[in-house]
Amino acid sequence: MNKQHRPRGDGPVAWEAGLLKLRAFEIVLVLFYMEDLRRGIVESIKTHDSIFGTAKLAAAKRGQTMEVARAVLVAEGIVTQAESDELLRLLDYRNLIGHHVHELTADIGAFSHLAARDPRALTPLPPYDYTAAERAKLLRKKVLSGLAGKLGCVVNMDSLRFEAAERTYAEEIKRLRRRVERQIDKFNEEVEQTNAIIRGLPTTLLARTGPNDPPHQRRDGSLTESGGQHAFSLFDAGATPLAVSVVMELSLRSAKLWFSKWKSSK
Repeated sequence: MNKQHRPRGDGPVAWEAGLLKLRAFEIVLVLFYMEDLRRGIVESIKTHDSIFGTAKLAAAKRGQTMEVARAVLVAEGIVTQAESDELLRLLDYRNLIGHHVHELTADIGAFSHLAARDPRALTPLPPYDYTAAERAKLLRKKVLSGLAGKLGCVVNMDSLRFEAAERTYAEEIKRLRRRVERQIDKFNEEVEQTNAIIRGLPTTLLARTGPNDPPHQRRDGSLTESGGQHAFSLFDAGATPLAVSVVMELSLRSAKLWFSKWKSSK
């Protein structure tokens, strides 16, 4: 199972850790908004049926309650068909979070190559949706407001119980977005600079630098004597420790140690 070389190791770097934290807060919001909305829709329609002797949900078979409820929302003019479809998408996304949350984090970290497809079904994994939390919030507000006007919305205290958490998470999301954007810009700048350095190295030198080249590296990843000499040649040609780490697929820590040895030899 091959994975991309990570100079700083398998642990998440700063921008990856920041994104994972941001996603965690957004995921909690999606879970609350959609579960609160689902429960509000069903309870409101059932209460209306009970008070007025209607049977809007009576025809719903097991597992089809929300399908029938969405049709009721459209028939009552509470949502459009497009908004009903959006409700279904967000409910499906909420279920994905509940049962397969790992699929929404698979694209970050040392094993991000596993995000390409589900190894069991051989189908692409769904990408993380950075708009879902805000869309769920807006849809929940509109639907619950419409239910109150048309059918009489069932009042519950859940929104008040979650109010402090919602406010805190929303603020954290804003803060994390700003910080992660700066970190990603810095990371991309570092990548561009390192790639420019590598492109400037002599092709004859790079041709003798195969990743995990047996003459240069031992099985434990440490450099042989010839590997050390080759690292010195790269430093002589202007390579930085990070560039050597990328070219020779060393850890950045190891490349820095060899860079120190190289400087001491001068």
